[in-house]
Amino acid sequence: MYEILSCVTGEHGLLYVLAAILVLATGSVCSVIVYQRGVLAETRMRQRIWAGLSGAVTAIGIWATHFVAMLGYRPGFAFQFDGLTTLLSAGIALSGFLATSQILIGAMTPLRRATCALLATITVTTMHYYGVGALKASALIEFDTGYVITSFVAALALFSATYFSLSTESKARNVAALGTSMAAVASLHFIGMTAMTVVPLDGFAQAGWEIAPATLGSWVVLGVAAAIIAASVAAGWDTVLSSFRFREQRTMSLLVNAASEAILVVRDDGVVVEVNEAAVALLGTPRDALVGAQAVNLIGLDPLRTGPDTVCEHEIQCAGEAIPVDLSVRDLEDSGRGLVAVSLYDLRDRIRNEAHIRELAYLDQLTQLPNRAAFQKALDERTSQNAPAIRDFSVFLVDLDEFKDVNDQFGHEAGDAVLKESAQRLRITFGKDAIVSRLGGDEFAVIYPDGKDEKALLALGEACVQSLSRPIRYGAVTIRSGASVGIASGLMWEDPAALLKAADRALYVAKHGGRRTARFYDSELHAQAETKRKLEADLERAVRAEEFVLHYQSKVCSRTSRVLGFEALIRWNRPGHGLVMPGAFIEVAEQSLIIQDIGRWSIYTACEAAARWKEKVSVSVNLSARQFLDPKLYATVRDALRKSGLDASRLELEITETCLIQNTIVAARILERLKKLGVQIALDDFGTGYSSMRFVQQFPFDRIKIDKSFVLSMESDKKAQAIVDAILHLGSSLSIPVVAEGVETESQAKRLIEAHCSELQGFLLSRPAPLDVDGMVISKLANAS
Repeated sequence: MYEILSCVTGEHGLLYVLAAILVLATGSVCSVIVYQRGVLAETRMRQRIWAGLSGAVTAIGIWATHFVAMLGYRPGFAFQFDGLTTLLSAGIALSGFLATSQILIGAMTPLRRATCALLATITVTTMHYYGVGALKASALIEFDTGYVITSFVAALALFSATYFSLSTESKARNVAALGTSMAAVASLHFIGMTAMTVVPLDGFAQAGWEIAPATLGSWVVLGVAAAIIAASVAAGWDTVLSSFRFREQRTMSLLVNAASEAILVVRDDGVVVEVNEAAVALLGTPRDALVGAQAVNLIGLDPLRTGPDTVCEHEIQCAGEAIPVDLSVRDLEDSGRGLVAVSLYDLRDRIRNEAHIRELAYLDQLTQLPNRAAFQKALDERTSQNAPAIRDFSVFLVDLDEFKDVNDQFGHEAGDAVLKESAQRLRITFGKDAIVSRLGGDEFAVIYPDGKDEKALLALGEACVQSLSRPIRYGAVTIRSGASVGIASGLMWEDPAALLKAADRALYVAKHGGRRTARFYDSELHAQAETKRKLEADLERAVRAEEFVLHYQSKVCSRTSRVLGFEALIRWNRPGHGLVMPGAFIEVAEQSLIIQDIGRWSIYTACEAAARWKEKVSVSVNLSARQFLDPKLYATVRDALRKSGLDASRLELEITETCLIQNTIVAARILERLKKLGVQIALDDFGTGYSSMRFVQQFPFDRIKIDKSFVLSMESDKKAQAIVDAILHLGSSLSIPVVAEGVETESQAKRLIEAHCSELQGFLLSRPAPLDVDGMVISKLANAS
């Protein structure tokens, strides 16, 4: 601290220090004046212009302060100023504070204030230490790092106080901000000068463009004058703009007559002294009859008693009609005559529009039926009542069968025609007392006022199915569709979500039971649903408890009987049930997405097991459609291979065409990524789908597996034999190995070998079993085969 005071008093001329303070104060005050004008500007562009002018004034003031103080610096030997460095230091100050002013004019948020404080500190610090380089003399200039850091920290603290004190309302806070801003600049300068050590050297530095101190002093005077002139210009502009505002107010008073609201100017005795054209139109009375009348007689209340700044909805009587209006009362403070302005905004159009919007919000535009929101609202109203009479209703969920095929075959316009005709038939079938709604797509829902008679409800559901199954004429074509119906009684459920879930379960059973039928959610379906729910819960627990195991079934070479690999088949050791086959739980796992967790476990476990096998044969893992589309599949396979150390070529993933048919583009990308890992891909259950041939051509399969249904029946069914032969010929032509699944008899194996089937799999060769592969097990199986 002593060294800083010594620098101020001993190394600087007192008059120059006082002059620097005066320059800084003048520049700071001018910048605040200009900035406040920017805050009050009417447009965003004007705000930024005024803010930029404020930043320029601030920069000039701080730069001038710095060099006035530099003029007073007395190092003990003669020196000159470098002109280029001096100008560039001014440019640094201008750039930094122009940016600061633009940031702050946007909004005085804490983040913006902090950003401005940091930017201002960096700007002044850079300007100071770079500007010191303008001193050109036969001397070496060195800086003390501690003092440099101290100067930066002190300036940052004071500039933070400055920008967090600035206010658009409080003058006291702005005065405090001026003080801290000046302190920030002064502290940085004098601490920075204290940090500087000047060592005289003969011929050390020469200025390219020398400026004598007297000349620099003239520049500084010009800079200060520029700041004062800028403040004066700001004040002048403010006067001009105030004049513009006055003229704008006069113009606005002339435009009141064109306002859409009805406006009445009322005197303090309640007499109307002026009205606009909108008031004449709303009240249906000539202007001469309105002026001079009592306001209370026109609008039904005394605006002087409601008080100023009143805004409310009100009804006025005009020619026997009640007109809803938004009424507001405002004091005309500038009038000096105790006048108030009453504005009336006609709400009739708005009310009609709101009613129309509400209607649209609850109406399906295509079928003109209530939509999902209206259905849910009606359902909530009924289920919220405890009275049995109110809850005596049922919900029908109706889903059109093969509706997607209608759109695909005949176009969306035909699909829309089917939906509209179906809506009309549903209205007729259920009658006027029912609420028939369209939930979206090809889904409809009905709230029917009967929930007791199960037989009658089922009969009504079947009638609905029959009605929707009749052909529909569309232009020159006849469209045949159908429907499935699920029914649930409101008497059985208090929760609307549970009621809908019950109806949806009934619909699910109807669709999966052959479609074109109706199903009531009864005790039998409830028991099935509870069984399914418990199975889902047990499956979730099984994943956590690792209750699954893998059994392996060998695939052998038809020519050598050598084991080529094993297919991993999952089993569930369900507590209390023993070993459960996949057919008993895979479908439920698919529906509940638990299959993805099971699939990941299967991949990891199969890879770990195969990595321990002595014989380097492959391991196959089946992927369901949901597993195949799992976004984590690629990462799972890659991680399983990395952790187990299994060579990627020994892992084979078996997929069915169900995995591919939903989105062939996505499927191609997934297969491409898996193939890049080196994994083998097999097409399972080949021959059962209508598009299998296209998939073999389109996707890079390493192996084709003939579905076991063809193998089992090929001895008794010539068509099955022909299909097997065709698949084998296809595989041979494309150089893709073919595996025959389900080989159970020697005659089947012999027939397949004669047809040149390369690989066999089935009970004849081995049954699925757990493998404890620790040495020779695979070799023994190979020998046994």
